[in-house]
Amino acid sequence: MLTKARSLYQRKILDLPALLSQRESARASGKTVVHCHGCFDIVHPGHIRYLQFAKQQGDVLIVSLTGDPHVGKGEGRPYVPEELRAENLAALEFVDWVYINPTQTAVELLGKLKPDIYLKGREYEYNNHPGFVKEKTTVEAYGGRVMFSSGNIVYSSTQIIENYASRLDLEQEKLSLFCQRYEIGRASLLAALDDVVDRPFVVIGDMNIDRYQYCDATDIAADAPMMSLVPLENRDFMGGAAMIARHLAGLGAEPTLIASFGRDAASDEAIDNLESLGVHVLPLRNRKKIATRTRFVVDNQKVLLLDESHVNPTDSASEKWISEEVQRLRSADSTMVIYDAGLGLFSDKMMFDLIRGGHHGYSKVVGGTAGSRGRLARLTWADMLVATERGLRVAMRDYEQGISSVACRMLDDLHAKALLMPSGRKGLFCFDVHPNAAEAVGWEGKLRSEYLSNQANGSIDKLGCQEALLAVAAAMLGAGANIHQAAYVALAASIIESRQPGHQPMDGHELRQMLEQSLPE
Repeated sequence: MLTKARSLYQRKILDLPALLSQRESARASGKTVVHCHGCFDIVHPGHIRYLQFAKQQGDVLIVSLTGDPHVGKGEGRPYVPEELRAENLAALEFVDWVYINPTQTAVELLGKLKPDIYLKGREYEYNNHPGFVKEKTTVEAYGGRVMFSSGNIVYSSTQIIENYASRLDLEQEKLSLFCQRYEIGRASLLAALDDVVDRPFVVIGDMNIDRYQYCDATDIAADAPMMSLVPLENRDFMGGAAMIARHLAGLGAEPTLIASFGRDAASDEAIDNLESLGVHVLPLRNRKKIATRTRFVVDNQKVLLLDESHVNPTDSASEKWISEEVQRLRSADSTMVIYDAGLGLFSDKMMFDLIRGGHHGYSKVVGGTAGSRGRLARLTWADMLVATERGLRVAMRDYEQGISSVACRMLDDLHAKALLMPSGRKGLFCFDVHPNAAEAVGWEGKLRSEYLSNQANGSIDKLGCQEALLAVAAAMLGAGANIHQAAYVALAASIIESRQPGHQPMDGHELRQMLEQSLPE
């Protein structure tokens, strides 16, 4: 009985051709069609009164809702995914038809549907928001009417979510829907990880030592209001491109690292360490000493960063040598991974030649940058990019537009296929070019975006998470996984990395175990 009842209201959720067909039937029968459009993240009593009022104004009530990529109400919104929001609306007896709108506003839909009445909340009555103005103009142009009513009970989905989100157990449901959309299952992901084993990767990029100097804060200095630190012990971790190569080796791959090292003993030690862990190193010894960033840590809190990773441009002879090595290593099953931390390894010409050559000999080309120092705008034609929001906005010189709009413009300008954007400890944004992008006019139809939340606890240190994410995403993509499968596994890898201080090489067994526990058969 429950299954039958569920199918009865689910049939109200229509695609666009079916919705337009229902509209034509209503017009032919002389019925008045009322249309409501909104997010409807959590259907509360205010929504119920609003929709009941809408139904009273005509014979047929159509409700369209904003698709997940275009809700634009902040990180983690919508809280309820579009499929469940549509079901919530369809379950209401007085709602006749439900449609998930794939664009940011209802302008295009209104032009096709031409409802007799378009009903908006009372807050829009004196609203000059450009999106709503276009909707209103569209309705009035074909002779329709715009009405305003918010019912007689006022609630806010945003306030409800902010106050009660911790009590609403929807994260697992959202994750399940994400997995269903993109064919993510235990068997497929583990099979892709199996295909990473013995697969060749060529990692080219900046590397550095991340040093943790542990200290005791004993007092305030006598000569100025500053902490007086007493050094205790220090720990060195390899970071950047070196750690990406180590992660790949930890997954069983065969990585070759081309990176800039110093002519000091620390560089010798780093190279020996990498070779012993399964990374073949082709070092460029063009620095006096290895690039180092020292973080001073007091009671597990980082209080100061001393950056000794100076920019050291690569000369023309070294550029030629790197290019020759990259060409020598190319093969049809090899993946090129480029990591730009802004330390001078890459010139504009070198980056262009690397990526152009990569697409004529490598199966995939993946690029990533560190913060805002790496120049994301040079990574053209990449199969996948990894960058923070700050790095993306700096690259596009855009600090005001919504992040989806900026990501779409970046992918379009760079002719790149996909972008993974880590969001600290909160999760991961995944942007890729929509399968029907060629037919779209606005960015809303060109970009497909997803948000994967980090549901794990126990995060200790986010240093190294981006390198882990880039390495594992590149590994999955190189093994034939799609971008969403790669994003899922890469987020799991970054969660594992965040549970320990500094950089730790990825353990393929631990990653597989995490996937086996989190995914159904």
